[in-house]
Amino acid sequence: MKKMLLFTVVCFAGSVLFAQTQKVKVLTYNIHHGENMKQVLDLQGIANVILATNPDLVALQEVDSATGRTSQSDQLKELASITGMYTYFAKSMDFDGGGYGTGILSRFPISNNTTLMLPSAKGNEPRAAGIVTVRLPGDSSLQFVTTHLDAGKKATDRIAQANALADYFKATATPVIIAGDFNAPPASKEINVLKQVFADATSQMGPTFPADSPTIKLDYIMLAPKHRWTITGARIIEETVASDHRPVLCELEMK
Repeated sequence: MKKMLLFTVVCFAGSVLFAQTQKVKVLTYNIHHGENMKQVLDLQGIANVILATNPDLVALQEVDSATGRTSQSDQLKELASITGMYTYFAKSMDFDGGGYGTGILSRFPISNNTTLMLPSAKGNEPRAAGIVTVRLPGDSSLQFVTTHLDAGKKATDRIAQANALADYFKATATPVIIAGDFNAPPASKEINVLKQVFADATSQMGPTFPADSPTIKLDYIMLAPKHRWTITGARIIEETVASDHRPVLCELEMK
C-alpha cells in the first residue's frame, strides 16, 4: 500500500511539473513597412513567412498604420486577418497621414497592453516598445515585448533605450520575452546592457541584415528572468526577398 501511495504521489508531482512547463514559439521580423527587396509593397510575403513558421508570438518592426506610402492600409490588421492572431500596435510616431511603429501578433489572448516610449535626443526619430501580457494555456501568463532601437551611427540613443528597457524589466517576476531589431551587433555596449537582465536566445545566430546577403546581426530575442527559460531551438529563416531583414525564430520552454 505504501509503495502504491508513493508511486501515485511521484506521478502526480510529475504531472504538475509537466503542466507548469509552457512551450512558446517566437518570431521577430523587421518588415520594412511591407516593402520587399524588389521595392514592391507585398504584405502577403510577410504573411507567408508567419504562416510557414507558425509562431505563437510575433514581434514586428517598421509597421505602418494608415499611412500614405502604404495606401492607408492597416498592416497589422491585415496580417491578423490572414493569420487569425490577436494584435497590438505600438505607435512610435505620426507619419505620412497615419502611424508608424512596432506591432505584436499573438495566438494567445491579450489581457493587458501598453506602449513604452523610449528616450531619444531631440530631432531623432522617436522609438517605442509595445508591451502585452498574454494568457497561456493552463492559466499562466507572460509579457511579450516588441521594440526597434535607434538606427543612428552614434550609439547614444540606443544605449539610453537599452538602459530604459533593462530598468523597466529588471525587477519583474512575470516571465518576459523581448524581441526586435536592436540595430546593434552582439559585442556592442547596448546589447551588453540588455544582457545584464535578459538571456539572449539568439546568441548562437549569425547575421540577419541585409536579407539577400547578411553581414551583421541586428535582430534578437531575449528572455527574463533567465532561470525561467530553456531555449530548445533557434534559427534564422532563410527568406531573402520579403523584407530587408531576415526573420528570426526561437522555440522556448517557460518554467
